[in-house]
Amino acid sequence: MTQDEETSERGCLAWLGGCATWGAVVVVLLIGGACLGGYFHYHRTMERLVLTDGETASVHIEQGAGWDDIVSTLETSGLVEVRPYFEIWARTRGLPQAVKAGRYQFEGPLESDDLAQKLREGTAARDVEVTIPEGWTIFEIADRLQARDILERDAFLEMARDSTLLAEFDLGDHDSFEGYLFPETYRFRPDADAEAIIRRMHRRWQETWHDIAPQHASSMSALRQSYEFERHDLVTIASIVQAETNLDEERPIVARVVLNRLDASMRLQMDPTCVYGPDHYDEVPTPELCDDASHAYSTYAHDGLPPGPIGNPGRASLSAALEPADDSEAKSYLYYVARQDGTGRHVFSKTYREHRRAVDTYLK
Repeated sequence: MTQDEETSERGCLAWLGGCATWGAVVVVLLIGGACLGGYFHYHRTMERLVLTDGETASVHIEQGAGWDDIVSTLETSGLVEVRPYFEIWARTRGLPQAVKAGRYQFEGPLESDDLAQKLREGTAARDVEVTIPEGWTIFEIADRLQARDILERDAFLEMARDSTLLAEFDLGDHDSFEGYLFPETYRFRPDADAEAIIRRMHRRWQETWHDIAPQHASSMSALRQSYEFERHDLVTIASIVQAETNLDEERPIVARVVLNRLDASMRLQMDPTCVYGPDHYDEVPTPELCDDASHAYSTYAHDGLPPGPIGNPGRASLSAALEPADDSEAKSYLYYVARQDGTGRHVFSKTYREHRRAVDTYLK
């Protein structure tokens, strides 16, 4: 190699070395820029509101759920915008080990820190208030519990028919707890299970029964002697009374009409019995439903009392069934019709002719 060639080669190598140095600098700058951009994007994302004002989200974190499942649940509910960012953010705060199972109801405005705090605290302090109206069936109760995000309706209905639990409460020969769940306002944990809810509602029923039954001991004894009624029959009558009138002063009279019809070997023909059951509980009675002989609860199609209660009666209806009206006037009534004048009152009649006149007056 000549001296000129050697000099030229050294120059090329020096140039290439310089290029390599600058290339490395450029790569470093690009990587650094990307990291810096990612850093700022991460913080902007995590600092944004999880829920804006007016937005809501319901989340159910099941007992024993893993962290991946928890994040997926939050993501599905719209509470996680960029999952990798949330993962980093949550792990630096120890959140995976701190989340409590439960049903959550989040409302905006909600920041990430607020979300984390609520998940750490759980739902114990935020019980859900739910009112169960008098006369509601187990199917209506199940609907409301699900609507309030307390419990899945199928879980409630399954437990309401659980043979082991029924036997524990001396209801083993019944199909369900229908009639034996007391209607009132309760406060339930959002993560309450079906058994706990059934137990609580039945305990309130037991308390009410044990309070009022001694007050009507003489009447109950007479009913058992005259009609061979057991407790289940009395609760069934109470559920019919509950469905037929909203007025406490009329309840004992309606209970007496039930007995009067039984005494006269008449079918009870009480409309609410036509729509009891899982398929028709939210419908209104129709001639087709009432005349359906396959429906065991229809008192149009079958003699005597239905197989069991058609709802869960309140205290006044239970009392009326235990002690129906006993005056001579009430003992002569076989029919009644609603006035349809906004008062909720009924017109009671002794004969079918009187009843037809009342129907013509108040229903036409």
